[in-house]
Amino acid sequence: MKVYSWEDVQAEAAAGGIFGLESTGVSAVTVGGFDGMHLGHQALFDAVFEWKEGRAASLACDGVLTGAVTFTRSPGAFKSKDYPGDLMTERMKLEFLEKRGFDFCVMIDFSQDFSKIEGRNFLDQLRKFCSAQFLAAGSDFRCGHNLDTGVAELSDYSTRNGLELKVLDDVTLDGKRVSSSLIRGAVQDGDFAFARRLLGCPYRLDCSLLEWRTSSSDSSLSLIANGNTTQVLPKAGRHPVSVVFAGKKSSAFFYAEGQFLRLEFPLEQKDFSVVQEIEFL
Repeated sequence: MKVYSWEDVQAEAAAGGIFGLESTGVSAVTVGGFDGMHLGHQALFDAVFEWKEGRAASLACDGVLTGAVTFTRSPGAFKSKDYPGDLMTERMKLEFLEKRGFDFCVMIDFSQDFSKIEGRNFLDQLRKFCSAQFLAAGSDFRCGHNLDTGVAELSDYSTRNGLELKVLDDVTLDGKRVSSSLIRGAVQDGDFAFARRLLGCPYRLDCSLLEWRTSSSDSSLSLIANGNTTQVLPKAGRHPVSVVFAGKKSSAFFYAEGQFLRLEFPLEQKDFSVVQEIEFL
């Protein structure tokens, strides 16, 4: 999977796009924050691949690429002082999208300059960059300066520019709309069973950038870190987890107090190699 920045998009668009000026290749894309890659996001991904496998097969073109356009961090991190944290790091997002089978990802660093781009200009640049012919969007889609482009404007834009648009209805679970905000709340409350159902997998903490030190007592061994993480953490308490060490898993208990993190293992735990991830049970 190739990864592009917004600056790459602008440069490639000016040069004729990733297919080149003489190519008849096209792409199917989806755009969103995609924090957590929950069931609602996965429905958008499914729509992209269904279009490629179905209608795209009959197009007279060089090929069809699939792409996801998202952010290194949720825009909410820059807009709200009360933002509790991300559900995924950039590394985790890219890993998920590559495993899902996307050909490319546009990873945007949200900034003041980017926030001033009008929605139609954003869509123009994107279409030129990857020759998009299909776009999957959620019913709450909004983009552009002051969120000037919602589903109504997107529908009008698509009609005018020959872009096939599929707007998906909300995905619900237990009568609630599946959303990143709902999952963040579940994580903060320590309701990891509900978070797992919303995500379709366990909530995971990326530990690749954390430095742990070893501590011990008469009853347990511990790893302790000052949690310099952008991810949302659960309320203070004792939470059962699986810790991934170099592909292997070990049971432990996780404690968080602010940005202070601790993993408590049974005394028989011997392998304290680099912690890769923590899965909340």
